[in-house]
Amino acid sequence: MIRHLMLKDVGPARELKFDFAPRLNVLTGDNGLGKTFVLDALWWVLTTTWAGERAFPWRPPSPDPGGGGGSGDGSGSGDGGGSGDGSGYGERGEIRPAITSRISILDEAARQDKALVTEGSWQWVSQEWWRKPWRHWRSELFSDLAEESIDEARIRPPALVVYARIDGSFALWDSYQVKGGVDDFGEAAIVMDSSELWHGKKASAHGSGRPRTISRGLLEDWVSWQGTGAPEFQALCRALKCLSEPDEPLVPGRPTRVRLDDRLDIPTLSLSYGEVPVTLASAGVKRILGLAYALVWAWTEHVKAAKLTQRAPASDMVVLIDEVELHLHPKWQRMLLPAILKAIDGFGAHICAQLFVTTHSPLVLASLESVFREAMDDLFVLERGDRAVLVNAVPFGKEGDVSNWLSSDVFDRVGGRSREAELAIGAAMDFMADRAQEAERHLNDLALRLAELPGDRSADDLINPNDALGQRIHDALKRTLPGHDDFWPQWTLAWRPKRVAH
Repeated sequence: MIRHLMLKDVGPARELKFDFAPRLNVLTGDNGLGKTFVLDALWWVLTTTWAGERAFPWRPPSPDPGGGGGSGDGSGSGDGGGSGDGSGYGERGEIRPAITSRISILDEAARQDKALVTEGSWQWVSQEWWRKPWRHWRSELFSDLAEESIDEARIRPPALVVYARIDGSFALWDSYQVKGGVDDFGEAAIVMDSSELWHGKKASAHGSGRPRTISRGLLEDWVSWQGTGAPEFQALCRALKCLSEPDEPLVPGRPTRVRLDDRLDIPTLSLSYGEVPVTLASAGVKRILGLAYALVWAWTEHVKAAKLTQRAPASDMVVLIDEVELHLHPKWQRMLLPAILKAIDGFGAHICAQLFVTTHSPLVLASLESVFREAMDDLFVLERGDRAVLVNAVPFGKEGDVSNWLSSDVFDRVGGRSREAELAIGAAMDFMADRAQEAERHLNDLALRLAELPGDRSADDLINPNDALGQRIHDALKRTLPGHDDFWPQWTLAWRPKRVAH
């Protein structure tokens, strides 16, 4: 269980701090602020490997857009480099990249959870991350930690980690696959691209002999499980049922051949309009199938590893999902996260899962209104500050309608209307408050925006600059709002067109 993460001089900011909840942690915010980077760092904390590109030291902004010089504030060298001696000192300051976390770890000898601190530092010369020896957690402050000897061979982080990445790949890690201590964690990490997830993955043999099978892949496993009535297939069916959109449940059909020259049987879905081979399913359905398979495969393989090593299956699991709404229809977005929690619960009542997900979807947040628990869950918003990225743990408030979520601080009050409609309404609100100059500014901004739209050049015909301010605002509202918009009653109470004498 990851309880705290601190990122210093790495990624998009000089410092980011998180105190995580034990069950669900949702990260949202604008593009490019580091949400995926946080998931990558969490994967590294647990596995000491990188699922993709490794994190790179923070680079200070340059006052000269065309140059690579430093920021001028003594924060570090312009190229993020060091002095070459491994100290992390730049020519005009110091940059010491570090990833520090506090996690709950199982001490197998003592058979109890212990709070430990793990820290990694960037080595400038080798351009790699080095993990420092783990330390016991003694205080709420990292600086007060007592250095104590820890037998790292006994240490086991959360037993199972599943990372659904935005490119369709999956990374999986099982502590029961680790034969040695912490230094061997990386050997248990499996990264499968989207093709390997579906078609299988092999690795070179240890010594001589045939290649090792890492995974047979979704297609072969599904058909094999289904044909033998294996427990894995029952678990897959339960997971698919949980993750299905209620109006069109994902029910396995009969395997079939798709190509004459390929003798591989392909799983199918039995849908209302017929049986569809999973290889021909939509991108959204494939995303759900991949997630369901990865969760089931990781858990059932963990159970097998527990049996081989004569241990009980672990009770903890960490799931990382980047852009959980990817490819999904809105009706799927508004049920998926609670469904994932339910699907994991289906593996056993004893399982304690900790989820970290990123999202840009207000429907995903709206879906949590019935299941979010303040004591167990957290919502983090990454924002642009003054030359920095900021992390805010915000209270989760029920907004009700998804338009209210769009108008909330979580989504920067972007609103559910077009930008042009918001400018027209802004002009109307200023007009009703006797702020004529502000209303004119809104109308001018709207006129400029309409003039830049491709194709349509009819703005001058619809908004006559010679008309009175109220009439121009009314024309702007007609141009940008539908007739049933809920702003019209408010506007019609405040403005009446002048009657033309006949």
